[in-house]
Amino acid sequence: MLKEDVTFSLGLFSIHDRAAAELQYHYASPEVVKAPNGTHKVDGDSIYRIASVSKLFTVYAGMIELSSEDWNRPITEFIPELAISAEKSDDDDESAVDEKAAAAAPSVVYGFPPLDLNVLGPCSNVSNPLCPTNDFIASLRSQPPSFLPWTSPAYADSGFMLLGLAIANITNNPIEAVYHDSIFEPLGMTSSNSTAPTGEAELARSVLADPQSFSLEGGFTTPSGGLFSTINDLAKFGTSLLNSTLLPTNVTRKWMKPITHTASLTHSVGAPWEIQRYIHPSTGKVTDLYTKLGDSGSYGGVTAIIPDYGAGFSMLNGHSNATVRSHAANTILDYITEAVLPALEAQAAAEAARNFVGTYVSTDSKLNSSLTVAFNESTVKAAPLDALSISSWISNGTDVLASDLFEGVKPRLLPTILNQNRSNGAGQVPFQASTNPQTNGYTQAGELAIGPFTGQYATNFDWLIVDQRHYGAIAIDLFIFDVDDKGKAEAVRPAVTRSKLNRSE
Repeated sequence: MLKEDVTFSLGLFSIHDRAAAELQYHYASPEVVKAPNGTHKVDGDSIYRIASVSKLFTVYAGMIELSSEDWNRPITEFIPELAISAEKSDDDDESAVDEKAAAAAPSVVYGFPPLDLNVLGPCSNVSNPLCPTNDFIASLRSQPPSFLPWTSPAYADSGFMLLGLAIANITNNPIEAVYHDSIFEPLGMTSSNSTAPTGEAELARSVLADPQSFSLEGGFTTPSGGLFSTINDLAKFGTSLLNSTLLPTNVTRKWMKPITHTASLTHSVGAPWEIQRYIHPSTGKVTDLYTKLGDSGSYGGVTAIIPDYGAGFSMLNGHSNATVRSHAANTILDYITEAVLPALEAQAAAEAARNFVGTYVSTDSKLNSSLTVAFNESTVKAAPLDALSISSWISNGTDVLASDLFEGVKPRLLPTILNQNRSNGAGQVPFQASTNPQTNGYTQAGELAIGPFTGQYATNFDWLIVDQRHYGAIAIDLFIFDVDDKGKAEAVRPAVTRSKLNRSE
């Protein structure tokens, strides 16, 4: 199995550089090149089925259209048929009805007793889009919940199908119209749709790795995996998430957080985020990727949002052999991650050094005050090297770093709240100085930690004591940089000194 067996398209995006969306790579496998219909050469406008990446659009549509009160009401209020099914169910725990997962019936017999599929009705296979909605909901009765609510995360296609029905009922619009009116049209995603392309021009740029599954009607399964899109459209979509184009900023920040964890220390779960926790091999720093993967039959993909860098990437793929496609696609994604994440970190480090490293001095000749910002010179034990740090701080002739406030340690600088208060992009960037160790886990802290409790202090103490030391009601560790419209620092204000130090190149 080689990546050459799979057709795929990859594209980056960034809110800091529009040209990032032009960084794309496309490959058409022999299967697509020789296909009788559809495109024979893929690019940013090639149309793929995006499989379960559709779930991200369904939740996004709900975030846009529903109120916070709607999200906290029982789903049975919006899908009456579900309430009827709950009443008829033999399951005593009615609260579990929302968590019931659809389990597909086996298509072959592995020593199991004979099964009459006619008894199960048209919804015995949940992927059957012709199944009437009422029958689909009724079919959930025979499927007991895997877990009780709020015990363990479990992936369930049926949950997103029900969410799509709820959104449609609340908005009084078909879910297909909600996608178009709330997301596709406002973002200019002109090549995205909830139904398979039928026009000659659209079909000519569609990736028909498997024509039958490509054109399959989604029906009530559309919210789970029935949307179509392109790399260029997904770049618009990803940028809108990072920019909070369609949502209030605080809502986006709240949304991009874990809801629970899994048994893996590197994988957490959001709504519907599959959060991959990438560990940089050179520094041990952790970067969270908020992703939604699609992996179904002949088509798959991913959209990955990386809030730390204001960037992300999308990848779409197709092949008639689902096993070949899935393994190859995930292998490619690993290579992409190992290439993109270190590159973004290196770029962020270079920009931080360019924008902030230097010496800042008082313009008052009578005041012997200065501060020097360096890069990779922190003397904090067990902390990432790639960080801004204070290598010297003189205030009124006193060496502050040599005092018992810092005990000779050159602290790291951790960014806090960006305050761009001028229309041209210039503004202020605050940092907190930290002398605390930071590793990705207590097992990496060496002699500083015995186990998880000593490790809490030895590896992750910053969040516990941020903004704790004050003098005259002002934080001792707060440093506010004035930056120009290109983000380059012009001055720094050590908040506790109530003074301003100008940058001296």
